[in-house]
Amino acid sequence: MPFDPDKPFNDLPLLPPPMELESRAVLKKAIAANKALAELKGAGELIPNQLVLIQAIGLQEAKLSSEIENIVTTNDELYRAFADDGQRTNPHTKEVLRYKDALWHGFNAIRQKNHPLTTRLFEEIFQIIKETNAGVRCTPGTKLANPQRETIYTPPEGEAVIRDKLANLEKFLLAS
Repeated sequence: MPFDPDKPFNDLPLLPPPMELESRAVLKKAIAANKALAELKGAGELIPNQLVLIQAIGLQEAKLSSEIENIVTTNDELYRAFADDGQRTNPHTKEVLRYKDALWHGFNAIRQKNHPLTTRLFEEIFQIIKETNAGVRCTPGTKLANPQRETIYTPPEGEAVIRDKLANLEKFLLAS
């Protein structure tokens, strides 16, 4: 069945993909990325308070990832809200700040508690971002759209389908 962005992609293929991922091109990019990370680590050691750099990177990741879901804020709004703990800001900027908090929650769960990436951890991260107690999405109708409101992707629908896909992801990550 051809991909239709307006229909739930319940046929999302299982992992691992049927093709080899460690191609020559991918390995060259991995080497370049490793070199860039080493340079960043060296530059980071020159900064007296590395937490400032880490927080800024986390905020930018949160901002850019949120834009995928049309949650848009400016750097100015974001850093102003970060400085006053989001007390006087708009809902989009508050959600980006929660996204940053969710990133740290996931990072700490993995790093400090040696917690694997699981459906439960994904649910915890979602709950932080959306300020909810909800778990895996049960209701239909979720769509990702571009700024012109054109649907570009409709994720899988149905709690059982989503849980099956997440279980496959967990299995793939634990085997890697």
